[in-house]
Amino acid sequence: MNALRQLYADIRYEDGRWPLSRWDLNLRYIAKSLLHVPEPRRTEDVEHFARVARHLASGSWKPDAPAALNLCAVGDVMWIRSGFREALSPGVRALMADAHVAFANLETPVDPARPVPRRVYETLHYNAPPGYLDAWEGTARHRVFSLCNNHALDQGAQGLERTRQSVLARPEHRCVGGPRAEDAVAGLEVAGVRLGIAAVTYDINHLAGAPPEGVPVTRLGNPLHAPDWERLGALIDAARAVGPDLVVLMPHWGFEYEYWPESLQREHAYRLIERGADILLGSSPHVLQPVELVSIDGGDPTCPAQVRRGGPPRVGLIAYSLGNFLSIMPTRACQTGAVLKLALARDAGGPLRPVDVRAVPTACGRGLGGEGFLDAGVVAVDELGLERAAPHLAHAWRTLGGLISTRRD
Repeated sequence: MNALRQLYADIRYEDGRWPLSRWDLNLRYIAKSLLHVPEPRRTEDVEHFARVARHLASGSWKPDAPAALNLCAVGDVMWIRSGFREALSPGVRALMADAHVAFANLETPVDPARPVPRRVYETLHYNAPPGYLDAWEGTARHRVFSLCNNHALDQGAQGLERTRQSVLARPEHRCVGGPRAEDAVAGLEVAGVRLGIAAVTYDINHLAGAPPEGVPVTRLGNPLHAPDWERLGALIDAARAVGPDLVVLMPHWGFEYEYWPESLQREHAYRLIERGADILLGSSPHVLQPVELVSIDGGDPTCPAQVRRGGPPRVGLIAYSLGNFLSIMPTRACQTGAVLKLALARDAGGPLRPVDVRAVPTACGRGLGGEGFLDAGVVAVDELGLERAAPHLAHAWRTLGGLISTRRD
C-alpha cells in the first residue's frame, strides 16, 4: 500500500487544474480519492498534534466560568439527488438544537430556477432545491451557511445570487458569500454577543474571469501560491467591524483526502488568528482533520500554539476540516463527519474563550436517507448501533482523539 500511495499522494488538484485529457493524472487522483493520505507526511506534524492532543486532554485551558454562548459547526453540505427535507436525522437535529448558532459549508448551489441533476457527473455542476434548506428546521436558533467554496459558480453568477436569496428567505438563516463585495461578511447578535463572520475559498470551478467580489479567493497553506494577506486582513477587519466580540472565519482550504494539515497550513492558520480571527472553521478536504486551540497574548501559557495581537489575553480555536456532513462520496472516511460543539465563556468579564469543546461523530451516505443509489442522509453515530457505528468512531478518533463524544446535550 505504501508503494501505491507514493504514486498518488503528492497529486493535488488544489495546486492547479490539469486538462481532462490527462488520464494519467486523472487516474492518480481517482486513486487518491479512494485510498486517501491517512498518515502525517512529516515527523514534526506527528509531534505537533501529539502535543495538541495532550493539551486538549489536560483541560488547563478551561476557564472557571459559565458558558455564555453555544456554537456548533459541521463540514461540507454537498449535492444529493433527492430526500432533501429528511436528510438530517432526528439525532442530528437534537445535536444542534441547543446551539445559539450553527455553521456549515453549503457546497452546492440552491437555485430554484435551474434543474437538479439526476446524476451529478452528467454536468459536473451541482444544484439543489430550496427544500434542501428545510432540513435544518429544528436545529440551532441561527444558522450560517458559507457559499465561499469551489462550487460557488456551478450555476453561474445568477445561480450564486439565487442561492443567497434562497438561504436568506428564512429569517433564522445567514450566509457569507455572493456577487457583491458586501456579501463576503455577515453580522449576527445573539445572547448578547456580536459575531462577525467571513469566509474565503482556495478557488472556484468554472471560473472564466475574475471571481465574484463577494467570494474571496486566495490559497492558504499551499507552497505554490502565496496568500493575499492584504485582502485577508481587510476581510477580518470588516468582520470585526460588524462583530466586535467574536470573529469567525470559514476557510475552504487544505488538500482533499489528506487527514493532517502540514506545517505551512498551520503557520497560515496562526497568522489568521494573529491578524484578528478568533475561530477558524475549515472545510474542503472531505475528511476529518484535527482541532486545536491557540493562545492569544498569553491567554493560555500551556498551549502549544502561541500568537500575539497586542490585546487582552484570549484563546482561539482552529478546526482544520470537519469532513463531510452530507455527501454521496463512497469511502468510510468521506462518510464520517462531526458536529463540533463549542461553548464559550467570558472569563472575568474579558474576551470570550472556549470552556468546552466536543466533537460528536456523524455518518452520511447512501442507505441513511432516501431510497435511491444517489440519495443520502446524515445520522449521529449513536443512531446506527454499535456494529455500524464502530468504523466511523474509529476513523473520527484518528484525528479528533479525546474530543470525541456521543453526548447530545
